[in-house]
Amino acid sequence: MNNSCKSILEAIDESPLSISLGKALRLASRAGIKELDRWCRLELGGYFASNPAMGEDIVVPEYRTVVGQHADIFGRVLVLPSDIAFVNETRLRNGIEELEALESSRDTVAIHDPHTCELIRKHLGVEMYAFRFSSVHLKGVLSAIRMELVARLQRIHTSVAKEDLTLAGQGEEILEIRPNFCGIGINLRALWRRFISSK
Repeated sequence: MNNSCKSILEAIDESPLSISLGKALRLASRAGIKELDRWCRLELGGYFASNPAMGEDIVVPEYRTVVGQHADIFGRVLVLPSDIAFVNETRLRNGIEELEALESSRDTVAIHDPHTCELIRKHLGVEMYAFRFSSVHLKGVLSAIRMELVARLQRIHTSVAKEDLTLAGQGEEILEIRPNFCGIGINLRALWRRFISSK
């Protein structure tokens, strides 16, 4: 498993994020790492109710936030006072492949979020239709997801490496009774493993 984890980490900057997430999902499924498995399924399939990995306990992560503007059906932009400017940001629910395609389009992206539009109508008394933002912002979102994937894989890689060292060094004594001048010898292999695991 550790070799698979290492190979994904080594190729993560050269491969599309959707490919790296697919490999991480297969790794998590084979190794039975439920938390990574669920996270990969959410990132690949999107944070939608139709995704089996989505649950009531799941919140769209903050790193998926983009800043933009709400507009009505005629394209008129909603201008907000600074104290409620947070309304002009949203967390993207879309799957990775869709985000990658939108990023490469170099266009302004418009999404319709009925829930947010209803909140604006209810509290501000105006009818909004779409949330618009520059596709440039997607570069930051994809970069944040990549960093999150790296952090999760590195935790697994480190954990597995420590377990391997513990198992390899179990029951080995550094000082051993051996036939020599003093009657005591040093197990250099056990000493080296103890040294590595203490780092």
